Amino acid sequence: MLRIGTVLLDRYELLEQIGSGGMAIVFRGKDRTLERYVTVKILREEFIGDEEFITRFRSEALAAARLSHPNIVRVYDVGQEGNVYFIVMEYVHGDTLKQAIKEKAPFDTKSTINVSMQIASGIAQAHKNHIIHRDIKPQNILVGTDGIIKVTDFGIARAANGATMTTSTTAMGSVHYFSPEQARGGYVDEKSDIYSLGITMFEMVTGQLPFQANTSVAVAMKQINEELPDIRQYNPKVSASLEMIIRKATRKKADERYATIEEMIQELAAAKNETNGMAQQMPSRTRASQPEIQYLSAVDNNKKQAEARRMEQARQEELSATEEMMAKQEKQGIKNIRISKDDDFEREYEEVEPVRRSRRPKLDMQNRRNPRQEEEYEQGYDKAREKKVVFAAVATALIIIAIISAIGVKAFGTKAGLFGDSSETAKVKSFVGMELKTAQELAQKDGYRVVEEKSVYSERYAQGIITAQSTEENSDIKKGMEVGVTVSLGKETTEETMPNLKGDKEEIAVEKIKNLIGKEPKVSYEYDEDAEMETVMEQTPSQGTKITAETTISIVVSRGKETKTTIVPKVEGLTQSRAEKALKSSKLNVGDVTLTESDSVEEGIVITQTKEVGEEVPEGTEVGLVISLGKSQQNEPEENTQQPEEQTPEEQTPEQPQQPIQNTKTKTYTVNPPAAGVTKAHIKIVKTDDNGESVVLDEQKSLPFSVPISGSGDGQITCYIDGVQMWSDAF
Repeated sequence: MLRIGTVLLDRYELLEQIGSGGMAIVFRGKDRTLERYVTVKILREEFIGDEEFITRFRSEALAAARLSHPNIVRVYDVGQEGNVYFIVMEYVHGDTLKQAIKEKAPFDTKSTINVSMQIASGIAQAHKNHIIHRDIKPQNILVGTDGIIKVTDFGIARAANGATMTTSTTAMGSVHYFSPEQARGGYVDEKSDIYSLGITMFEMVTGQLPFQANTSVAVAMKQINEELPDIRQYNPKVSASLEMIIRKATRKKADERYATIEEMIQELAAAKNETNGMAQQMPSRTRASQPEIQYLSAVDNNKKQAEARRMEQARQEELSATEEMMAKQEKQGIKNIRISKDDDFEREYEEVEPVRRSRRPKLDMQNRRNPRQEEEYEQGYDKAREKKVVFAAVATALIIIAIISAIGVKAFGTKAGLFGDSSETAKVKSFVGMELKTAQELAQKDGYRVVEEKSVYSERYAQGIITAQSTEENSDIKKGMEVGVTVSLGKETTEETMPNLKGDKEEIAVEKIKNLIGKEPKVSYEYDEDAEMETVMEQTPSQGTKITAETTISIVVSRGKETKTTIVPKVEGLTQSRAEKALKSSKLNVGDVTLTESDSVEEGIVITQTKEVGEEVPEGTEVGLVISLGKSQQNEPEENTQQPEEQTPEEQTPEQPQQPIQNTKTKTYTVNPPAAGVTKAHIKIVKTDDNGESVVLDEQKSLPFSVPISGSGDGQITCYIDGVQMWSDAF
């Protein structure tokens, strides 16, 4: 496992773990070359030797790298160092939409539409590049502190072509959000993303998941069979147009949904205009009556503010270069919602004032001195003195012109001031997280300037790092203009005494340190059979040491006794004795052994095994075997080699009535997982034949597995998984 502080390719430093998934571990890192924070996604160690996983991991990077859009997390780099495979992505200061739903749902109609349009815009860009996300859910949507929504995690994205659109035996995606066709493991196209977006919108506007059950199998069956619940029972204030959009996006039949994501965006835009029209007709409603609109309002406000700034700049080019006009333009700011770390990202909401541009004193043009008007001369004045006065007046005039020109440069955003060409523009970069010097160098290359306007203490950013900027990223700016930034002074430090954490439970130790210095310690884990599980074994620094918010504090937590794992070998095709030896040599136990007839496998040979080849399991795990009995002997008549003896009439006996022969047959059935991620379930198999109905199996089983079933005459076999009927077969 990589440690905090590891530097990949002498460039990307790992600062802290911020999340993990089934395929990768996610770190917040720092790009030492460009001096900016990044997200580093690293493939888990257990998949390093699996070419399929490595290929899938790289496909995520390639899929996302092909996409460039404000509502999609950007991929900067993909690389490998030794056995470490990683992707470097944009670091988004914010939280997941899932966390926002937990804290603020149900959202009002306006906020729901604003967020949905941004998500749909990112999906549309992917679809234009023939990429289907296949896992749209709130956990994969990031809400930036600037209000921008970004789609991330293209881990199971596929190219939209016929060769890749049908899923295999396991459905891909998250069961609460995936489409009916994904639940069935069938054909998946762009309309599956539309369905998942519709479920996400339902959760935003109601605060509830539409389909819930105790097992993933039951949820999947509801996705296939049940209609969407009534939205208004959870949120009566939702607009009729938004409700219609959600219902159309979540139709069970794909051809009844929106034909394209662009069509859905058009209807969202119409619903937004309708909502804005209603808001203008009701000016008496106060902010206090609409707390939902206040949350995530920055999503809409950012766009409006950006447009307002562009219009203001256009007006400035037509108006005079006065400081009063500049002050009005500088007052147009917004308060962004800053969302800090929680789960995979951040924890608290706090409002952060944007950086305001510095104000320069106005020039008092009316009261500047004019020696010719202020001084009266006597008839016999000194001509030499008059020359000095004239010279001073000319010099003063030149200085005033220079000052006005300087003001014109700032007011009109051009290098040439009042008379220069102001048609050239540049795109503002994101400087948050960079050092001031690096930001100034990058801005200079693009023709504008970065200036420090103020400095503040910061709990998040180290000293010298930019915490905010006055002009948003990707905004158009006239060359020669300034972008004001706020620079961190670091944390306000107060000294505390390091407590003794040894023997404390992990959560208690973490809480102690957080209460002392305002941040959590770095936690690592080690196996130790002598130490109680989840308790602190070691700490750095030691008890009694003076610590501050800048001190790096680490604790080592016990994982208890180490559970060793092993890889399941392939024993299919081996004799029973050889298969049992192979399992024992891999430190596995032989589980249930089932005998069944087979026309294709010789007697005594293993037909199937209950654990997949290559699966990593704990040592001592049982592996069941299905052994062949050879071909069926039922229909093969025995060869009679003896000649019948002739019987005398006296020895002959009356013919005995023949007993009816029962038609008994055996058939082997394989029970597969009903959905992705299901490895164990309660299985019930019921047999109905000439002897009546009987339960063949009723217990918790690991999936997949095979079972031979014998019966008489015609009948039927029915299989239930977690109480849900999955299939039925004529016997």
